Amino acid sequence: MKLLCVFSVLCMFSFIHTSGFWQQDRPQDPKLRKLLSKADSLQNINPDSSFFYSQKALTAASLPKDISEANQYIGRYYIQKEDFGKALSYFLSALKIEEVRNDERRIADIFDDLGNIYVIMEKFDKALVYNNKSLLTSQKLKDTLGIAKSLSHIGVLHLSREFCQTRTNDEKAKDYTIAIGYFNKSLELSKKIGNEIGVAKNNVNLGNAYNKLGQPEKALQMITKSLEYYKKVDDWNGITETLSNLGQVYNRLKQYQKAIGCFSQCIAEGKKRNLTQGIQYVYEAMSQTYDNAKDYKHARDSYVKYMIIRDSIYNSEKSKQIFELDAQYQAEKKKKEILRLTVAKRNRELFIYILALVVIVLIFIYLNIQNKRKITQQALDIKEQKIFQMEKDRQLVATQSVLQGEEAERSRMARDLHDGLGGLLSGVKLSLSNMKGNMVLSTGSLEKFDHALSLLDTSIRELRRVAHNMMPGALVNFGLREALSDFCSSINNNTIHLNFQFFGVEKRIDPSFEINTFRIAQELINNALKHSNSTELMIQLI
Repeated sequence: MKLLCVFSVLCMFSFIHTSGFWQQDRPQDPKLRKLLSKADSLQNINPDSSFFYSQKALTAASLPKDISEANQYIGRYYIQKEDFGKALSYFLSALKIEEVRNDERRIADIFDDLGNIYVIMEKFDKALVYNNKSLLTSQKLKDTLGIAKSLSHIGVLHLSREFCQTRTNDEKAKDYTIAIGYFNKSLELSKKIGNEIGVAKNNVNLGNAYNKLGQPEKALQMITKSLEYYKKVDDWNGITETLSNLGQVYNRLKQYQKAIGCFSQCIAEGKKRNLTQGIQYVYEAMSQTYDNAKDYKHARDSYVKYMIIRDSIYNSEKSKQIFELDAQYQAEKKKKEILRLTVAKRNRELFIYILALVVIVLIFIYLNIQNKRKITQQALDIKEQKIFQMEKDRQLVATQSVLQGEEAERSRMARDLHDGLGGLLSGVKLSLSNMKGNMVLSTGSLEKFDHALSLLDTSIRELRRVAHNMMPGALVNFGLREALSDFCSSINNNTIHLNFQFFGVEKRIDPSFEINTFRIAQELINNALKHSNSTELMIQLI
């Protein structure tokens, strides 16, 4: 069972910006400033109220910067609502405005938001591109807070890389070490500027990294410090995040009850305060903990909740919508570039023919570059499709495992009934028959005795019938053809005739395939007997 220990929690809580972790310039209009301040402060406390104030600000805004900032807050609301397509649309709208305004500080912040979307979607390369853009812009501006935030997010990306790409154990260890380097740099800058929330977040991330490296004792100290801080400032977003991470550490320390307690509290408080983004991964971590504690019933129940929530939240249509929006934005940028080149070409046509020839050569070079980019994008799309197919295959394997487990349990119960209880009842009958030969009974008692033996015979036949239905011996020993033939023969009577026919080469096939085919045929025959009112039924195995 795959355990998304760090990535799940970071997706659930860490990537939602909080007003204490970063600051930015506010619009000069006092009314808009008040609306956007409320939207900022309510992002994690009451997302719906934050969305309400952001919408009011967007409606009232007239200056480009105010419109851009309102769009960005609405985008963050849709991240919390798991609607990444709408979130991306609002972020791109904000980015277009800031690119015209050339406000690099705002551009860096929006790049960070775009990177967060792809982190949640487990797209490592795309997330890294946007996070690096954000880091480079913040470094250019010498924005210490922005640099610390970008370093932390890049560290998280490397820490969760194993869930985006296939990694060997050595590569995973290298990724965790790289992540620790980024977190330490971010922690140092956060301490330097007195950013307590940044210190707390980096301690949680470092704890996760050390836990993955097999150093849970060190991780426990760091994560416990962060939890104390979040409780002190009553930050439930941080509390729930840290509780889930703390559960991962206790799981590695084999303190399973403490781990389950942390996960349960995380889920309860998250639901209570509407902090449910990524909650499916907490259920997955809880399932793994129950499994380690050998509590398989609760492990199964938790894993079922994880699968239900994950399948309802994320599907291929959402992924397609997001990438279409991203592609549309890139296409618009390319159109602007093509338009600029076209205008430049018209101006250059006034010059001599030699210069015109140079322009033609440049156009051919440009088209060649575009073609290469298209080929590269196609290769990336194929890779993403393969990853999607691998996820489908993993779900199929999980389903097959459940079915195999059910059939194994049927076989075990059939053997126990036939060999255990059946043998016991046969022994009882034999003992009673021996007693009958050695006893002098009255006519009434003899009839009751014979009636008791008859009931035993009936019980033994019924037990063997139940055991046979659960796992026919002919299916196990002789294969699908013999099992279906026996099943049809057992049903034949004066009211209905089952005609079984076999075509093809007689040979044994995969046991799981034989079992599933037999169950399907058995269900079809039972349905026909129950509903058709026919006198003859034909079954063909080809």
